[in-house]
Amino acid sequence: MSNRSAKSTMLIPGAIGEILVSARTTGKLTVLDRYGLKAAILDESLSEEEQRSIDRLLRAVVKGRIAIDPPAKTQPPRVTEELVSGV
Repeated sequence: MSNRSAKSTMLIPGAIGEILVSARTTGKLTVLDRYGLKAAILDESLSEEEQRSIDRLLRAVVKGRIAIDPPAKTQPPRVTEELVSGV
């Protein structure tokens, strides 16, 4: 059994805001946006405002106001902990 608490995920400052602006501007969530949201959801240090922003974005997806870009036919680059944590 591995100890996951030893490695924490840190978001790049402003990443959630950038994802929100991009999604609202383009009307789409890209594969990289989805990886960023996944990291954000797992981050235990999100502010209440950031959590509400993610909730609003997900509601927009459910209601069809924001589309999800299909993944490319080739596999997207793997996002490593170093890229997500900024290390």
